Amino acid sequence: MCSQAGIPPKAASQKFLECLQEGLNVDPILYAPFTYDAANMLIDAMKKANSADPAKYLPELAKLSFTGATGQIEFDDKGDRKTPRWTIFTMKGGKIEPIAIIKGGASMRWTST
Repeated sequence: MCSQAGIPPKAASQKFLECLQEGLNVDPILYAPFTYDAANMLIDAMKKANSADPAKYLPELAKLSFTGATGQIEFDDKGDRKTPRWTIFTMKGGKIEPIAIIKGGASMRWTST
């Protein structure tokens, strides 16, 4: 067994998964939902700051409350995600398979079906 920060790609929001299927006819790869959220958060922060200057948009990014493909995202005073998610994996048939997701200290069983 092992753990990894984040969620399995197929645990992303239904809207995100449907957009990938309808628009590109692909399944999400490992970091796709996180990259999607990060890009959209940067865009939102730049819009709020009315600037692409990091000195101006980074303070806006720190204040965002964003609902994305990986869930609700907010940052604490240190810049860490307030409710991080972790996935617990096990090895089955030579493949690493997710079995649980931990969010806010609570664990929920994960099935990929």
